[in-house]
Amino acid sequence: MTRDYPLEELIAGLLPAGAVVRAGPIAPAGALPPVEAALVERAVETRRAEFASARTLARAALASLGRPVAALGASRDAGPAWPGGVTGSLTHADGVAAVAVAYRHAIAAIGLDIEGPRALAAPAWPSVFTASERAGLADERDAVRLFSAKEAAYKCLAGLGRAATDFVDFELIAAANGYRLQMADLPPRLDIVVRSLVQGERIVCVACTHSPEGQPA
Repeated sequence: MTRDYPLEELIAGLLPAGAVVRAGPIAPAGALPPVEAALVERAVETRRAEFASARTLARAALASLGRPVAALGASRDAGPAWPGGVTGSLTHADGVAAVAVAYRHAIAAIGLDIEGPRALAAPAWPSVFTASERAGLADERDAVRLFSAKEAAYKCLAGLGRAATDFVDFELIAAANGYRLQMADLPPRLDIVVRSLVQGERIVCVACTHSPEGQPA
């Protein structure tokens, strides 16, 4: 599969050491391992292409990490079923797919999101942003960047087994080069950081935490 090296480098630069990143253009779906093919058996071709591209990149990333798998099934929350001791996240948007994986002793959980050139209209803001978050938004494009950050944070929480019910169940506080997550029932030492960058009209956000207690392993 063709790799998007600039996008890989951008994502890797947002993550701590120890992560393996793969990214590339979404391509027509070829043959998939039976376990993966069954997950998109009834999907339209566009969805199959997104799924196949992301899963192909994920298998390549796991092989590079030293944990090769023949196929990547689905977890209970419909995300990828990562091998034991491994965390990861994948995303596809704006014609590209990307994945980041790491051993949990290095990075406890990862959330990755990419958004293309679109706007998020103000009437939708109350369903995804808290009042404090809405107060800091300048325009609809600014809202997309925050939405992407919250999507990455949501995936990171899911990787820790602490999935939020709704985006408004947690809040992102502006910090250097990104945000820090606040949520009522999280342990005080659990530190989830979200970093973001803009690549042309594309927004890339990565959320991560070092260990279940928020401290480096």
